[in-house]
Amino acid sequence: MLLDGCMTSRTSLLCSRTAGLFPRVEIMSKKRSVAFALAVIFSLIVTPFGASHAQKLLVPYPALGGTSLALWITHDAGLFRKYGLDVDLVFMGGGGRTVRVLLAGQSRIASVDPTALVQAAAGGVDVVMVSAMTGTLPYLLVTRPEIQTKEDLKGKKIAVSGFGGASDFVTRLVLEGLGLSPDRDVVIMQVGDVPTRLMALESKTVHATVLVPPAHLLAKRKGLSVLVDIAGLGIKIPNSTIGTTRAHLSSHRDVVRKFLMAFLEGIKVLKSDAAFSINVLSKYSRTTDRDSLSAAYEIYAKIHPERPYVDPPSINKIIDFFSKRRPEIANLKPDEMIDMSLLREIDQSGFIDSLYKK
Repeated sequence: MLLDGCMTSRTSLLCSRTAGLFPRVEIMSKKRSVAFALAVIFSLIVTPFGASHAQKLLVPYPALGGTSLALWITHDAGLFRKYGLDVDLVFMGGGGRTVRVLLAGQSRIASVDPTALVQAAAGGVDVVMVSAMTGTLPYLLVTRPEIQTKEDLKGKKIAVSGFGGASDFVTRLVLEGLGLSPDRDVVIMQVGDVPTRLMALESKTVHATVLVPPAHLLAKRKGLSVLVDIAGLGIKIPNSTIGTTRAHLSSHRDVVRKFLMAFLEGIKVLKSDAAFSINVLSKYSRTTDRDSLSAAYEIYAKIHPERPYVDPPSINKIIDFFSKRRPEIANLKPDEMIDMSLLREIDQSGFIDSLYKK
């Protein structure tokens, strides 16, 4: 049974080693832990009819925002199965949790926040990015209507999903860009996922948060304001990546290859089939407003690159940012956390070009 994101038996030693890697990341709730445990058990004992040959994978993802859209599309379009994989997607919430799942061996491939992965790598753990998911940060700083300027933010409460995750990183990044000190001028609160943060904003529990489309469009309709369009700044940092361990990449390279090929075709579907993509976005983001979904789709179709390489300088920016609070992170090198060899092999084979010639 799962407890606080760790197995209570043979992985307890691993959990004790990794527990300090994310000292401020909220641990998995008991309810979510039980749900994930049941999903693991179900995935192990239930094989769909006719799929006995498929490689079973449980793939967690950390957010309900559209940065996971290509992953959702790949699943719902049946592309994983096309490449011989039987994939179950599981929403985890919080980038640190998906890294912990990889470390505990509960999953072999996951959607991971590069911010969480960098912090894990600082502890010497075996996690590596094999592909980006989006090429930039599609966030907007959304505030209560009374917050009109950066000065209005001083002394206010800003909600993030979890400390050390993507929303925390983006929040601190934009605050510093506004000339504010994240640790002195505002109060950063760990609140939860996008729907929870939006409710906290509406109820005046907090005064600001960062959201991704389509959530920010719904927020505007509720009278909330967009103070900063972070997406419009074009910051070349991936919001999410596909991660695994180097050990798994070495021992199951063909499985990771199939996963990437399916994902690359999923990006093609995202870019070419708006109607299907919007329906998938509606399903996973739990949004029904068609205008908001259409506007969000236009954004995500642009920021999902056909060739989702992880750019080492972008990871260097994350390293530099977090090393201000954790000096040991400054010793990291991007190449220690990135392995684009498999994606490069697929690309050089002509596979990606063939997708867009159809």
